[in-house]
Amino acid sequence: MENTGLITKVTQDIIRDNGSEVRIVAQLCFGAGLRQSTGVYVLRRESSSHNWQLCNDRPHPEWKTMSVDEYQRRGRSEMLQTVTPGEILRLTSALGKPMDYFEQQ
Repeated sequence: MENTGLITKVTQDIIRDNGSEVRIVAQLCFGAGLRQSTGVYVLRRESSSHNWQLCNDRPHPEWKTMSVDEYQRRGRSEMLQTVTPGEILRLTSALGKPMDYFEQQ
């Protein structure tokens, strides 16, 4: 197998002001018919002495009936309550780029 020198998996650890930690992982995946897709998952923990917990990516079951304010407070998935879409986008935008992508930023 030839090494193309492209980024296929990116992990970022973020320490929040309250001492909690977040880990975002973005990875290129290949499904049926070798179609490329992107997989993202988020882990969190209260501090470095706690175990990592995988964040759910499903919104509240009643999210369609919530007001916009209520959805923003408690309707989003646990993953989107833990990290921002911008934090996820930063990692997913690096996938498929050359290995020195972050050095160029």
